Amino acid sequence: MKHINKSDFHLSDTAVALGKFEGIHRGHQLLIDRVVSLERDGLVSVVFTFDRPPRLMLYGDDRYQQIYTPQERMKILEKKGVDVMIEHPFTREFAALSPEDFIRHVLVEKAGAKVIVVGEDFRFGRKRSGSIDDLKRLEEECGYRLLIFEKLKIDGQDVSSTRIRDCLAAGDMEKAGELLGRPFSISGQVVHGKELGRRLNFPTINQQLPAGKLVPGNGVYITIVHTGDASYYGVTNIGVKPTVSDQPEKNAETYILDYEGDLYGQDVAVDLLHFCRKEMKFDSIEDLQAQLVVDVERSRDYIRRQLEIH
Repeated sequence: MKHINKSDFHLSDTAVALGKFEGIHRGHQLLIDRVVSLERDGLVSVVFTFDRPPRLMLYGDDRYQQIYTPQERMKILEKKGVDVMIEHPFTREFAALSPEDFIRHVLVEKAGAKVIVVGEDFRFGRKRSGSIDDLKRLEEECGYRLLIFEKLKIDGQDVSSTRIRDCLAAGDMEKAGELLGRPFSISGQVVHGKELGRRLNFPTINQQLPAGKLVPGNGVYITIVHTGDASYYGVTNIGVKPTVSDQPEKNAETYILDYEGDLYGQDVAVDLLHFCRKEMKFDSIEDLQAQLVVDVERSRDYIRRQLEIH
């Protein structure tokens, strides 16, 4: 997949899906699958998004955290079969474009759009003044075909990044995964820790949480760890490990079930399947060790039940 993250580019004969695509959830996937399907008509499939959350530039909101990091988003789109991902620089100059200038000079002249695919509520241009009405108005003149998708609903409610955020905050990993179309995951390099888990007979891998990455609340989760072509079940603690550390920095620490090996320096993805319990501070290392035994057994029971269902 080709990755463009500059404002100076030129493409031709493309089918372009437009949006922030923060979570690449099941609603987003309808648009993405549509542009990929148009490759059979000789068009290049393109996902057009931004290189940063617009609110970061517009309001200076540097505390905003994204469901997926740009690197995670890129990997997902590549797996979806997208030809080109455009992360257009979201500058003040770009944000000030009129809807018509955005359509004519960015989508048509630069991105080479012959087909434009959007959700029904898509807004763009200066102060979000542009809508699908502007895209419809210029469709014939600019020589593209416009495809509009209605909001996808699950359980009678819109599938949205906001709804997914609410699920993550509530620890409802199952519903978050249903809305995303995949388990919510955390990707990152395995780094050296204090090796306390090894001394407790629960050797773990440690991941630093990516900057700007949205993570659910501190606690213990049943997970699947993907490394290379292999996958393993695991038990992951997200938090600050208050029993053994007084550092405020959060990380993800995972005990991988039935695995022996060294993953230091490798990039792994950890899918969060189920929330078990909140992170807590124990009175002693022995109490922590006893709870880890319980966590692992509960995880094995959960996994057995899921395998029986499926």
